[in-house]
Amino acid sequence: MGGGGEDPADGPGGTDDPSTALEYSDGPFVRRGTFGQHIERKLGFEVEAVERYDDRTVLRFITTAAGEEDEDTPDAFSGGILSRTPVNVWLVDPVGQRLYYPARDDDGDFIGSEELPYTVIAGAEYKMEAHYPRLPDDVERITVITPGTTGPFTGIPVTDADGPRDVPTEEPPHYRHVEEGDTIVPVVNDAEVSDDYGWNLYGITEGTAVQKDSSATEEKVELNADVLFEFDKADLADDAEDVLKQVVAETRERADPDKPPITIVGHTDGKGDDDYNQKLSEERAETVHQYLKAELGSAYEYKTEGRGSSEPIADEGGSDDEEARARNRRVEISYKIKETRVTTELTETEEKSEDQVDGGAIAPPAPFREERGEVVATATASIGRVSYELEVLPFFRDGAYLVANLRITNTSPDTDLSVVWDGGFKNDDYHGADFGAFSAVDPETDIVYRAVRIGEQGTRDDRHYLEAAGYPWLKGPGTTNDVSLYLPAPPTGVTSVTFDAGAFGTFEDVPIE
Repeated sequence: MGGGGEDPADGPGGTDDPSTALEYSDGPFVRRGTFGQHIERKLGFEVEAVERYDDRTVLRFITTAAGEEDEDTPDAFSGGILSRTPVNVWLVDPVGQRLYYPARDDDGDFIGSEELPYTVIAGAEYKMEAHYPRLPDDVERITVITPGTTGPFTGIPVTDADGPRDVPTEEPPHYRHVEEGDTIVPVVNDAEVSDDYGWNLYGITEGTAVQKDSSATEEKVELNADVLFEFDKADLADDAEDVLKQVVAETRERADPDKPPITIVGHTDGKGDDDYNQKLSEERAETVHQYLKAELGSAYEYKTEGRGSSEPIADEGGSDDEEARARNRRVEISYKIKETRVTTELTETEEKSEDQVDGGAIAPPAPFREERGEVVATATASIGRVSYELEVLPFFRDGAYLVANLRITNTSPDTDLSVVWDGGFKNDDYHGADFGAFSAVDPETDIVYRAVRIGEQGTRDDRHYLEAAGYPWLKGPGTTNDVSLYLPAPPTGVTSVTFDAGAFGTFEDVPIE
């Protein structure tokens, strides 16, 4: 952790004593990492400032060629830092659960520092800008994610700009005229920034009876109908009340009665007559409605409907037909959240049931971490044609998220292999997620926490995952990628998790720092 003053924080933040204020660094915020798929160059990346203006947010950062060779570094920034403008440098609000992409103008050009030649001179500094939608006034610290192997820059302070921006308009010298020690400031495209480049983030939480998608503004709780009801029945089963009590407790805490309604939707599997399934789904939704209404009182409005088997979430009729049908039998509850919450740590006397509906807790933003920590576990696996070694480093909390720190090395002997990842890191249920097979598990409750998604709930496509902070770019045997996966955070009383790493197996007692 870097030096600097203390910044009071409400609630726990991953320290030994959650009541203790976190120490936030005043900088410098510097890391080295590898950028670009084809040339393995170590680059220095420094976050200089994140400034909030009336119409935008400006990230100012400095890049340097940081290799050991005292020579020019051709194509050093082909990973999207300089040669393609700051296209893949993202801002993440870990408390407000929002992602911000660099903005584009009406012509599709990025707003901020314009494109530079591919060659970057060792020893020179390149002062860059990326422009984003304006951050809300209550965002005091932000996480910066780069497209290289630097890992996330957490706990970066957001400052309110004093006065107008200085917009560079003078063309910098050609790289052949740059010398060691020079500072290069590219021309800035200062077009208007729209709000289209801000996206909600939400997490996937799975239990035996409950799955939950959580964002900063909306909650969607999916209840397993086989736990709530007997087969082909709409009356609550004996074990249903334990599950629904947890739903009621969280709904009372989180649902905003001023943003109605609480929506309850019943679903069945595809077996049987459509009319029968429609009627059963309506009756089951109404049963859950009556339970919630009796427990929550009259402060809330409700909308109840059944959709029969018309909206399956798993494909039926295959080799796993029974499992697919069970997933499709469900009742979904959704509502708007009244406010972002920062919870306190569970006391030792509080008990957690196996199916507790708790998507975690929002801690303060993580302080900047100069080091990734010591390796706590290793494993190897052969996936397709490629052999890998996985190193697991300590995890940590960043606002609403758990950051899983990993290091993956291609150990294949065949120098002709140029693949980065093979299918063993994926999971068929999470299409588009390179690390869909990876998850964290609360060892006390068996609740599973999966990759954070980008976009509105219900949107599922290949782009909508925030699964690697510092996306892995390197290819070929002997190359190593530092990977940071963003997962929903378990309750703040959880100090270690079981890490399910797919083909690499599971790792128990991975610490949360």
